[in-house]
Amino acid sequence: MIPGRLPVLWRMSNPRRYYDKQYMKKIAGTVYGGKMRTNQLAAGAFADLTTRPSKRGYYYQMLALVGWSSLPWLRRIRQPTIVMHGDDDPIIPTANARLMTSLIPGAKLMIVDCGHLFMLTRARRVAAVVKRFFEQELEEVA
Repeated sequence: MIPGRLPVLWRMSNPRRYYDKQYMKKIAGTVYGGKMRTNQLAAGAFADLTTRPSKRGYYYQMLALVGWSSLPWLRRIRQPTIVMHGDDDPIIPTANARLMTSLIPGAKLMIVDCGHLFMLTRARRVAAVVKRFFEQELEEVA
């Protein structure tokens, strides 16, 4: 993958944001982008809802991000696919979504006007798009 912004990746290199809710609220906009940049209530609510991962599990997850890629297998996907991505995602640049879409046969791309947590912050809009996508796919099968 094309890596995110270095200051963001640095902040993600340890799980402090999950152990210190005030720190999570402070950095949420920088790390997650989108609505978290402009809405302190959303950042606070997200911080309150998160649970602490085990440190071992967290570091294993970070290790997996560094050492694995799905790119060699994307061309083998034959199921109808929609790739969704936030346009203000500091963790994963939009170029990754465009690359995935280009490698998955027939994939459709939807860029959401939000950040990394668009599925939470734009839940209704995302749900409507996913519903419409499945309805269109079912119509084509019928």
